[in-house]
This record gives sequence, structure tokens and C-alpha cells, in this order.
Amino acid sequence: MKIIALILVAAFSALALVAAAMLVRSMFMATRGRKISRYPEPRKALVVLDLQEGYAGTTARQPVTIPPATGLIATVNRLIDKAAESGMEVAYIRQVFSNNLFVRLHGGRRQGRVIIDRRIEVINGNDFEKNRTDAFSNQQFEQLLIDGQVNELYLVGVDAAYCVYYTALGALNRGYKVTVVTDAVMSRHSMVGVLERYRRKGIGIITSRQLLETAG
Repeated sequence: MKIIALILVAAFSALALVAAAMLVRSMFMATRGRKISRYPEPRKALVVLDLQEGYAGTTARQPVTIPPATGLIATVNRLIDKAAESGMEVAYIRQVFSNNLFVRLHGGRRQGRVIIDRRIEVINGNDFEKNRTDAFSNQQFEQLLIDGQVNELYLVGVDAAYCVYYTALGALNRGYKVTVVTDAVMSRHSMVGVLERYRRKGIGIITSRQLLETAG
């Protein structure tokens, strides 16, 4: 019996290690993919990350922004309007979770259908789900950018320390120029430290006012 018990303990420990490794991979590693081509007439894209009901929405159960994201929503909507006016691609990304223990320890739990925050202007059907911090884990999103011959991304949304950051790294791994709009992202973490990490990794930063003045 002792041998069986030891085998069971070892098996559960191995499963726990595998699950923990998968969680770390999904949370703290950016994806890699093939480098984008050099397009004759490259385009830009605005990527709206995780501004969804349950995170920063009107029925937030897992708020990731402190303080509430009311000002951020207005800023993102102005950027969406400008992107539409200037011919920039716009894509919306939603974080979805399974209901396993390790995901819940991360703070995620899928409750019903995950939808874009109702306050966000949705101007197209470019609506993609991800289950990792890096939006490039969704191949359809990546293909949208390739088909649209996009080579430069502007990132907005939450969480600046995680999903925004790792999506930016995933984009850099593929050869995109990446800029985060500093007053259109939020985090529970100190933004001073987050922005310094961006600079060290070669992620550009810009204010919404600067982008609104230069886009188009």
C-alpha cells in the first residue's frame, strides 16, 4: 500500500508540475512566429486589449484597473474614432479562461460569455479571443495583420504589466514596430516601473494626444 501511495503522490506531483509549467508559459512567455514581410504600402493597427465585461466593464467581477477605467474608456474610444477616420486597422482582443484550479489561482474564471466592454466603440468584426497573455497566441488575429499588410501596432487596454506587455513582445518577435499609448493603458502595478520595462525592451511609448495629432 505504501508503494501505491508513493506512486500516486509522485503522479499528482508530476501533474502539478506540468500544469504549473503550462500556466507560467501562458502568463510569462511571449509567443514566437515568422517574421513579417516588407510590405510595399504598410499599414498600422490599433489593438484594443482585454477591455471586456468582467475586467473593466460595467459589471466587473474581476477588476484589473485601479482606479476604475472610466477615463481610459473615453480615451480609447477617441483613438478608435481616429483609427477609423485614418484607415488604420482596429482589432479587439478578449481574454478567456478555463475553469481549472491553476487558472483560478491566476485570478481568471470564465463566467458565461466574455464580451467586449459595452462602453467601447466596436466598429468592425475583428473580435478575437485569447487564453494567454500574448494576443498573438490567436492565429486568426495574427493572420488579420498579415492579410492587412500591417507592420506597426499601437496597443491600448489592460493589463499594462501583463497582456499589453507580452503582446508587445510577441509583436517584436515577429518584426512589428510596437508603441503603447500610455494614457490608454492601465494596471494594478506601478506604471513607472511598467513603462521603464517597455523602454528596456524596445517598446515605444506615446500619449493619446500625440497619436491623435500624428495619425492619418
